Amino acid sequence: MRTQAEQLLGTRVTGSDGRVVGTVEQVFRDDVDGTPAWARIRSGKTSRFVPLGTSQVTADGLSVPFDAQKILGGPSIEAGQHMSAAQAEELSRYYELIVPAQQAPGQQAPGQQVSSEQVPSQQVRSQPGMATQADQDWLVRQEERLQVAKEMFESGRIRLHKYVDVEPVEQAVHTFHEEYDVERIPITAEDRISGSIGECEQEIVLHEERAVLRKEIVPVERVRLRTRRVEEDSTVKDELRRERIEIEPEQKKPGAAR
Repeated sequence: MRTQAEQLLGTRVTGSDGRVVGTVEQVFRDDVDGTPAWARIRSGKTSRFVPLGTSQVTADGLSVPFDAQKILGGPSIEAGQHMSAAQAEELSRYYELIVPAQQAPGQQAPGQQVSSEQVPSQQVRSQPGMATQADQDWLVRQEERLQVAKEMFESGRIRLHKYVDVEPVEQAVHTFHEEYDVERIPITAEDRISGSIGECEQEIVLHEERAVLRKEIVPVERVRLRTRRVEEDSTVKDELRRERIEIEPEQKKPGAAR
């Protein structure tokens, strides 16, 4: 796989059965040629490893030629920023990526799986720091490089809820009402009013104002939640291993002439 490791981070991983297993959260390179070799995928709260050499990058993400059950049932390996040779070998055996060597006289019976230590030297993959047969005169010094990946997590949830509160209100209202008064005016001789004695009556209508309450619903504001992205700088800490090559003086044998 010649795809850059940075392009795989956050990619969706799909098994051979079409089931989405998770997303790529970290890529481990081969110690020899530096190509992406293994990808750690996040599936819920667990993480598993898938080989990148037999996988393909499609428009939908990373397609792995193993079903979801095979991937999720893989070994749980604790690898920080570097995967050891033993861890890579354990994963290769689980995914059956190690091809047994041809049987030779004195070796195991046919069908028995052969470990990397038992494969003939011409088929053994060069280990970090080991001089190959074609390069006997050199020591390879290696060092670890830090790769920082970012993953999206849910940090919390905020919910808006609308409640109804009831509060008493008072408002002064100016009203009136009518009352009656009895008005008596004496009649003088100049009025010349005459009449007969008998019963009669007079009726008036009294009025008053009363406050009538009427409520209406009026929109006053619109409220909603939205996210605001806040950029910040953080520091990650880890330890990197670096090989060091020094000259060791030859130790003289006891009794040697000085």
